[in-house]
Amino acid sequence: MSLEILERTKRNLKFVVENISIEMANAIRRIIISEIPVMAVDEVIILKNDSPLYDEIISHRLGLIPLTTDLETYKLPRECECGGFGCPLCQVSLTCEVTNTTNTPMEIYSRDLNSNDPKIVPVEPNIPLVKIDKNDKVIIEAYAVLGIGKEHVKFQTVSNIFYRFYPQIDFDDSKCAKCPDKCIVSRMCPEGLYDFSNKKTPILLEDYWKTCTLCNSCQNDCPEEAIKVSWKEKSYIFLIESDGVLAFDVILKKTFEIFLEKIDEFVEKLGEVEIES
Repeated sequence: MSLEILERTKRNLKFVVENISIEMANAIRRIIISEIPVMAVDEVIILKNDSPLYDEIISHRLGLIPLTTDLETYKLPRECECGGFGCPLCQVSLTCEVTNTTNTPMEIYSRDLNSNDPKIVPVEPNIPLVKIDKNDKVIIEAYAVLGIGKEHVKFQTVSNIFYRFYPQIDFDDSKCAKCPDKCIVSRMCPEGLYDFSNKKTPILLEDYWKTCTLCNSCQNDCPEEAIKVSWKEKSYIFLIESDGVLAFDVILKKTFEIFLEKIDEFVEKLGEVEIES
């Protein structure tokens, strides 16, 4: 297997994986979505709430605030020595106490949550939580724990992840000389993969595979049948959109750790099964 990073920003990662089966590509996607632990608020105690929102709505909003995660320090509650009752190894406390002393309504944001661990804080400081009127007050205690996406969406590691086949287009431009339509392909391609600036024959862009969606419109519309669209075997383009709870390096490393653990578990379970000859 080989992996090549195509594009990397703070919240987006695009890469190409080659020499893997589609089953493994799907396994990578599913592990990233549902198996990697991240921090999220799981328990809320509202001591004072003068806002117009019900306690349950505020609790729900707290649970969906992305929190930075430290997988080296914290354990899943079910794996902790405390048995999940809550201790410094599996739980983080976040408090919010705000009183509106102004004469205008005040917005409470995620930055108003104070964590007992500076490594576990809201990813973005300006996520709106609730609004309170003058002289109103909100006092909240919240407890965050590790969880996985298949238990609840608030524990999902990424905002979105998908993969697609690696496009492969074979273009025989020698057939374009007889085309009576001045290359309908270059005009109709929804992704603009062909350059017709020389006014003679279209040119397939060198990096067409980065944006080609395999819609087959060029192959279907070409009157001279000069284009054949297919895909590269065992090659996939992944795109991950993150909300910042974990670094991409950590996500990928943890993905393959979990994958190998599942393989070892499968081999172990298989050895326990008696197969009749």
